[in-house]
Amino acid sequence: MSASCLFWLERLQPVFFTVAVGSLLYQAWMVHRRPRFLRTWGIKTIFGLSLVLNVAVIGTWIALYFRYR
Repeated sequence: MSASCLFWLERLQPVFFTVAVGSLLYQAWMVHRRPRFLRTWGIKTIFGLSLVLNVAVIGTWIALYFRYR
């Protein structure tokens, strides 16, 4: 990748973080809003995997930030 591409990816990192956290909060709200009997294992699994993926991505961003700071 070019240096300008990396520069813009670094500058847009707060936007990516905000979208990730916002989408996770929206998913949590949607799952919580459903009646308890409609919260199937599939929905809970998808929400759990999304949570794990978001935490992994945020953790990677933090690790890379400190690694290349």
